[in-house]
Amino acid sequence: MFNEIKNFERVDFSTSVPFRITDHNYGDHVANNVFVEYLHEGRVQFLKNFGYTERDVEGVALIMSELCVKYTKQAFYPDTLKLEMAVANFRPTRFDLFYRGYNQEGDLLLLAKTEMAAIDVNTGKPIRLPEAFHNRFSGAI
Repeated sequence: MFNEIKNFERVDFSTSVPFRITDHNYGDHVANNVFVEYLHEGRVQFLKNFGYTERDVEGVALIMSELCVKYTKQAFYPDTLKLEMAVANFRPTRFDLFYRGYNQEGDLLLLAKTEMAAIDVNTGKPIRLPEAFHNRFSGAI
């Protein structure tokens, strides 16, 4: 899976998230759990860029149903995480978001995947992904 993410050719969105000094752990590097927050921030920015929110993607909400992260190098303050994101692997009610994270020098810090599931906002039950969303990323099929 991580080779697929590393070698994925398309980038649908890029953003930067600065590291905070408070993100360091007792090992004096950015804590692994903090990177999950950075992925969330990147995902929110990704959706906003396309006119969506996690509660409204063409009328459906998204929830994260799976998270996989591979850490490849420690990160330190002061620096910035540069995230590249791509939509992949559409299924009727789900899709994957691939993430590659780099420091300012271009060193790979992490590879990640979140599986995002579409749900009905009112019932919380799975629902088909909207065709308009799917078509927007048709190269991701």
